[in-house]
Formats: sequence, structure tokens, C-alpha cells
Amino acid sequence: MVRRHQDRILLFLALILIGVLSFEAGLLYSRFNQEEKPLIISLPAVTQDTGIVSENQAQKPVLSGVESTASQSNKQCVFVGSKNSNKYHLPSCAPAKRIKPENLVCFASTEDAEKRGYIAGCLK
Repeated sequence: MVRRHQDRILLFLALILIGVLSFEAGLLYSRFNQEEKPLIISLPAVTQDTGIVSENQAQKPVLSGVESTASQSNKQCVFVGSKNSNKYHLPSCAPAKRIKPENLVCFASTEDAEKRGYIAGCLK
């Protein structure tokens, strides 16, 4: 039976060997290329009295160009929602990036959004 399936067994073993060697090569590559600095994303500071971030209080994000055009048009938005929806999000969430600037609604806090009838959406 082994002789009858010898070609398939050799092919299977060759694929396993290639997979193991590729995995080990990736590990070795990552060990020797640790010069790259880790990606650090910091959240802006929020004042307790108004809940709004001012330009000089907020830390600049590490990644430029990540914010959507909607959040760039109004940097005072701690949470954003759409006029066409009942959910609010962080400006960095994917649903918030799809909100058109003319439909953008800004909220200073979660309480503010919930008072206006919105529910939590993407808050990661």
C-alpha cells in the first residue's frame, strides 16, 4: 500500500517540510529585523469641565492621514454620529469615517449623545 501511494506521501512530506522551513525563516527574519519601532497610537486628552479637546491640549497622533475627512473638518468632536443614524462612534472607527461631512453630528461626551437619542456604536 505504501508503494502504491509513494508519490502522494512524498509530496505531502515535501509540503510539510516547506511549511516548517518557511515558518522558521520568518522567525529568524523577525529576530534580526527588530530595528523597526513599534506603532504607538495615543488618544487625545479630554478636559473634564467641557469634555472637548483643544488643539494645544491634544497630543498629535503618530499616524498622520488616518483620520477621516469628517473628523478633520471638526477636530472638536470627541464622538461623532450621523444625521441619518441613531448611533455614535469614536472618530477613528470605520463607520465614523464613512459619514459625509454634511451629515456629521458632534458630541462632547457619551451623555451628550445619549441625551440626543443616540446609542453607542463603535467605541474601540
